[in-house]
Parts: sequence; C-alpha cells; structure tokens
Amino acid sequence: MKSFLLLTFAFLLSFVAASNSGIYEDDLHTISQPPGIEANVDFARREPAPDFAPTPSRRVTNAERLRRGLPLLPPSRRSGALSPRASCVPLSTGSGKIQVRKASDQSILGYIRQEYDGQRSYTFGALANALSVQLGSTDSNDVGGAIDIRAVNGPDPAHPFVGAVGGSGGYNFNPGQLGYAYLSGTGHTPANAPPSSSAGHSIQALGYNAPAESTIWKVNCLTGQVTAQWTNSDSSQPSTSIFYDPPVDFVGLVGDFDKFAQTFPGEGAYLVTLWFIPGL
Repeated sequence: MKSFLLLTFAFLLSFVAASNSGIYEDDLHTISQPPGIEANVDFARREPAPDFAPTPSRRVTNAERLRRGLPLLPPSRRSGALSPRASCVPLSTGSGKIQVRKASDQSILGYIRQEYDGQRSYTFGALANALSVQLGSTDSNDVGGAIDIRAVNGPDPAHPFVGAVGGSGGYNFNPGQLGYAYLSGTGHTPANAPPSSSAGHSIQALGYNAPAESTIWKVNCLTGQVTAQWTNSDSSQPSTSIFYDPPVDFVGLVGDFDKFAQTFPGEGAYLVTLWFIPGL
C-alpha cells in the first residue's frame, strides 16, 4: 500500500509539472499541446510586435532602426536646384568707380566724374573721366553700418570725401519741405550726425557755407548699389533719394522729390541710383 501511494504521488507531481510547462500526456501517452494552443509558439513573445513606422509625434532614427534590425530610411532629397552662394563685393578695402543709372529704367547714364561742375559739385560723365573712389570702413560705433567714400583722384584733396552739402532750399528732408543737398567734396563727419558746419567742403570756395555730411553711404555687398541716408538737424533720419538736375548739372540728395519737382518744374530733374563697380 505504501509503495502504491508513493507511486501515485509521483505520477501526480509529474502531471502537474507537465501541465505547468504547457504540455500534457493523453491516454495514448502522446505528448501534445494543451487544447486551443498552437504548436511551436514561444510564449515569451506572444504580444504583437511594436509598429516602428514613423508617426506625426514619433520618428524612428536610422540609429534606432539599426539597433532594432530594421532597414535604414531612404536618404532625404532636396526639392529644387541648389542656388550657389552669392559673393559680396569688397567693401572695407574696395576701390572702384561709382556708376549712375536712371531710376525709372536702370539705364546707365555714366559715372561720377573726376572734375566738379561749375558749382564745384559732382556730376557724371564718361568712364574715361570717372572718379576713382575708396570705400571706407564701417564706424564701429555706427549700428547702421554707414561708411564714407574717399575720392582717390578727386579735384579737392583738402576735402577728400564724396559727401553732401545742404542746399539753399533747406537742410531738413521732411515730407512737404524743400530739403536737398549737393554732392561735393567734404571733410569727415561722424555717421548719423546732424549736418556739420565745421567739417568744411569744396563749395565754400564760392562763398557758400552750408553744413555738410560725409558718413552717409551704405553699399549693398550683393548688388553693389549705393544708397544714402541724410540726417536732419534734429538727428532724425528721413527718407533719402538721389536725383540729378540737368540744367544745373549736379547729382544731389533729396527728401521729398515731388516737392522739389513742383518747386522747379522747368528743370526736368529725375531720380537716379548709384552703383559701386569694383576694380575699374
């Protein structure tokens, strides 16, 4: 009896162990999977494999895909052709000429001339008689980036900068006011400073003592366009344009060009643009 009980107990333990391992032995002593369980299933991996596809909130990097044994993502492609990086013309060490174009159609009129006109102001002419200029460095205290332009072979070494001298119509360029200035040789004035009566200029030789400004220029390093910024006597900086007056034959700066044209309707003045041409 004791042997029979021990044998029965051992059989029960074997049955329990076999049941816990996921297999059982039927009456024919055949080892089978429990009913309802597929064969060759690894029970440690029965949960669905995660979906590693990118979603709007998650992108699987190539490093992570390598770690998980997934294929790499295809390389990204840029749409459209790549544009070459534009080069800037030399500014702080640039030497060249200043070209004058008609603003309405950008046709080339000529170059700032080496000689003054009859009123000791700058005008334009052929390239053979063009003024050679040297672009100045930006004043470190000038957040606006204004520079001066030095006349290398100018007609007045005592006033070597291509600057602006307040016109007889007034020195302030506010809308509705007849404010303009002549381009001429000047002494140096700081950037963003009101017109100076002490810097001196070339037109003083004719007894005209209006104030002047020199550090008024900006040069676009991508296009070479030269623009000007006049400063009013109250330190405000109005809109500033560049124009040409044919009868008087001078290039100048102006605030309200319409006011100027209405005041002098018979002169045929028109707006122009200036361009720095390096190396000429």
